Amino acid sequence: MRLKILFLLKIGQCSTIQSEWRKEILEKRFQNDRGSAVFKVTGDKTTILEWWGKGNSVNAPPLKTEILPDQCGGCYWTNDRSLEKNVEAILVDNIRYITHEIGDMSKPTYKNTPPSFVNRKNDQYWIFWAREAASKSVERGIKTMQGEYDGAFNLTTSYRRDSDIPRPFGTKDKVLIQARFRKIENSNSSTEDSYEEVETGEENIKSIMSQKSHSGSFIAWMVSNCEETRGAVLRQEYVKRLVNLGLKLDGYGKCFGKELNENPWNRKKIVDGKQQTIYGHFAKYKFYLAFENSIHCNDYISEKFWRNSLGQGLVPIVSGPHPDDVKAVAPKKSYIHVEDFAKPEELIDYLNYLDLNNTAYMEYHHWRLDTPNFDSFVPKTPELEMKCGICRELQRRKQYGNPRKTYKSVAHWWWMNMQDDECTAGAEIEPWLKDISNNITDEMNQVKDFSKIDSEKLLADFDEKYNLTSKNQTKTEHNKSGARKRQHVYVWNPSRHL
Repeated sequence: MRLKILFLLKIGQCSTIQSEWRKEILEKRFQNDRGSAVFKVTGDKTTILEWWGKGNSVNAPPLKTEILPDQCGGCYWTNDRSLEKNVEAILVDNIRYITHEIGDMSKPTYKNTPPSFVNRKNDQYWIFWAREAASKSVERGIKTMQGEYDGAFNLTTSYRRDSDIPRPFGTKDKVLIQARFRKIENSNSSTEDSYEEVETGEENIKSIMSQKSHSGSFIAWMVSNCEETRGAVLRQEYVKRLVNLGLKLDGYGKCFGKELNENPWNRKKIVDGKQQTIYGHFAKYKFYLAFENSIHCNDYISEKFWRNSLGQGLVPIVSGPHPDDVKAVAPKKSYIHVEDFAKPEELIDYLNYLDLNNTAYMEYHHWRLDTPNFDSFVPKTPELEMKCGICRELQRRKQYGNPRKTYKSVAHWWWMNMQDDECTAGAEIEPWLKDISNNITDEMNQVKDFSKIDSEKLLADFDEKYNLTSKNQTKTEHNKSGARKRQHVYVWNPSRHL
C-alpha cells in the first residue's frame, strides 16, 4: 500500500497527463453569519462543500469553514452554498435528499433545496454519502433518485468497503488504541501523532475480566428500534425466542421499557498523571447482542459491534451482517455469529458453556494481545475520518489531472450490488434499476501502468526527500510472558502518506 501511494505521488508530479491546475487566487471570502470575513481561499487548496449540514427545515446552520489537518491533506471544508459553482467537490447526504420536500420553490428553504445541475463545473466531483443502512427507505429512495440526480455522482462514501471513501464504524486498530494506548499531545508539531502504551494486552484482558459478574445475567442488549425495519422485527422475534429458551439476558431501552440511568460506556480519566479506565455499566457483562436492524446489507457492522461490544470489553454476539463481511474486518476470534448455529438452543448451550469456562471465554479476548498498526493517521471521530478520506481521494486524483469516475446509477450500486436479496427483501425494486449494466467507469484505470518503474529507487528518493527513517515506528517488545519490558512511544509521520 505504501509503495502504491508513493507511486501516485512521484509519477503524479511528472506525468504528462496531469492538467494545469488553476493558479489564480479565488478571491471569494468565506463569511460567517454576521457577514465578516474569516479568511481567503487560495487556488492551490481543494475546497469541499457539505451541502446539507446540521440545520432545521427552514434555516441554514451558521456558516462555517475549516482547514482539515495536514494529515488529511489540508483541504478546505465548508457549508457555504454561495461557493457551489467554484468548489472542487460537493458532499450530498442522500438521506437528506430522499426525505427532502420540494414544496414551493419560490420560497426555498435550506432543507428543500438540493444542489443544482445548472452550470455545474465539468471537473466538479459530486460525492454520494449513504450514512444509513441500505435496508432503509428503499422504495422511496429509488423513486426519488431516478433521473438526473442518480447519474450525477462521481464518488461514494459509506460504511461499505467498496465505497470510494470507506467510513466504517470501527476497526481493530482503533479498538486496540482506545483500550491500551494514550495519545500524547505534541505542541511542537502538527504533523505527528504519538501514542503511549498504558496497558499491555495481558494487563488489558486481566482488567476486563476483573469487572465480570459471577452471578445473574451475563448478556446485555440495549435497543430502541423495535419494528421500524424488517430486520428490527425479525431480531426482536429471535431474541424473544432465545429468552423463552432460557437465555440469561438483561435488556435495556425502549423495546424493554427499561431505561438505563447509569453510564453504560467505559471512559478514560487521568489520575496522578496516569490514564485509568472508569468502567461503565456494561463492563460487568460477558456478551452483548450486536444485532443489527438489517439483514445482509453489505458491510453494515455498526457501533453495536465496535463500541457497544468490543469497546466495553464484551464479546459481541452478531446477527444481521453476512458472516463473510464480519470475518473480513473483525479481529480474529473476537465474536460469535448466530448463523454458525443450526438452532437457537445450540447457541444458548454454547454461551452457557463459555460463561462457566473462563479459559475458553478468554480466548475471545486474545486478539487484544496484538499491536495495532500506527503507520496511519487515526482521526478522532468517524466524521473526521470521512472528511480526511474525501480530501485524500480528491488530492490523489488531482495528482493525475483529475481523472473522472462516473456512476450510471448510484442507486444501482447502493441497492443492487449485494451479497443476496435479504437486505432489500420486502421492497419492490423497479425494473429500470435491475436492467442497468456496466454501471461504473473510472478514467483512473487508464493511467499508465506502473509495472516498469524502478520501485526501489523511487522509494529511496522519496524517503530521502521526506527524511523517512525506521525510527518513526518501533515495535512493542515483550518478554516470553507477554509483559512489557519498557515504555514505547509510537509516532505516525504523515509524509509517508501525502
